[in-house]
Amino acid sequence: MAGFGQDKNFDLSKYKFPDYKRHELELNFNSSGYSSRQNDQLLYVDLIGNSSEKSYSSSYTNFNLGYQYDFLSRTRIDYLSTNFSGSYNYYKNNNYGDVSKQYNPNINLNLSGFRRFYQNEDKFFYEGSTDMSYSFDESKTTNTNTNIAGTKNSQNDFNISIGVGVGTGRQEKVSDLWQAYYILEKLKDQKSLARELTDNDVYEFASFASKLKNKRFFDSRLQKIAELQALDSILIQQGLIKNEDIAYFTTLNDYWSYGSFPDRKSGNVLKFEISPKYSKSNNKYNGADSETSQKISIVSTISYNSSKQLNLFWERDFNINLSNETLLRKSGKYYDCYHNDTFNSNINFGYSYFPNSRTSFSGHFGYSGYNEIVLGSPETYPSNWINSLYFSLSAHYYLSPRLQISGSYNLDYKDKMQYSTTNLLTTNYNLGLRYAIF
Repeated sequence: MAGFGQDKNFDLSKYKFPDYKRHELELNFNSSGYSSRQNDQLLYVDLIGNSSEKSYSSSYTNFNLGYQYDFLSRTRIDYLSTNFSGSYNYYKNNNYGDVSKQYNPNINLNLSGFRRFYQNEDKFFYEGSTDMSYSFDESKTTNTNTNIAGTKNSQNDFNISIGVGVGTGRQEKVSDLWQAYYILEKLKDQKSLARELTDNDVYEFASFASKLKNKRFFDSRLQKIAELQALDSILIQQGLIKNEDIAYFTTLNDYWSYGSFPDRKSGNVLKFEISPKYSKSNNKYNGADSETSQKISIVSTISYNSSKQLNLFWERDFNINLSNETLLRKSGKYYDCYHNDTFNSNINFGYSYFPNSRTSFSGHFGYSGYNEIVLGSPETYPSNWINSLYFSLSAHYYLSPRLQISGSYNLDYKDKMQYSTTNLLTTNYNLGLRYAIF
């Protein structure tokens, strides 16, 4: 039996994820606001007693309800994701008597899923997929004591596509294996194990942990008790535990409950898909009659996704996506700018580094080229080709369940050539500190 790999060469790519079925439902809600007020008292002799006020206020509220279903076996993979979200933005600006107000409600509904069948394990597959989206957006602006006219616009969009695809390859989820390795390695370092570990011990423990995560609990306290009891039982069953002391249980709880283990995959997938697509848009501007536009097209896509686990700490990603939308029919003004064929391409390559269970770094370099589409523009709008090079860096550090630090940096260069040449270089960065009080 192979000896346990204590160093960075432990092979994550040999792991095969066990059969499982998983449901996830998540609700997020947040609201924020800002206001300011300034009062000026004019003290000049001829203006004694006059005062004026300047104020600004805004509020932002949004919610998100998401559901995800995964089913995985060696011969079939099912995936379904639905997301319903909405937001309401309100702004009021009083600039010494000139008052403007704006509100902007919107809702979004998205559904996507596929069912994939494997003819032979990890090799040839065929699948059916569907994507649907609906969005509604409205904005209204009113102005008082100014000569600027108010506006009221609304738009709702609906898109649906049903596709069939064929391909070869498979990507395995290896995050649970990575977590299992860290738990067992730490237990060995503190001399809580009764014998030397083997690679099969890690694979067996990881497979059990993956199945354990599929169980649903509505009480998080009972969930933690049940999970730790189950993990303790499998370790005893494997004959691995020697010292069931406080150090053993503390380590088991820490790496199971409080580690940060980003999603990692291993494998390659090459796929070709063809999808008929129907799109509809209703637009209304400043009280005018609603305009309806429709589009029917065929989207052909070829993609290659590769995730290589170089060792325990390093991951290499390479992705190619080429797609072409062939227009079959269009009506209305909104889709006037669509040409007979619209091509999109994206290629990216990068590495990720995971030095421990709490820290991760990633860097990616990529190219995208696409036909520019400006929705709502006239049919004579030129079919510009956009070249874009981008580079991104990101880092995450998990201090505790309450405190996490994250950061990212992105650089993007675009080159557009048609009747004129435009070069655009943009950079942006983000630093985040998350602290959960409860």
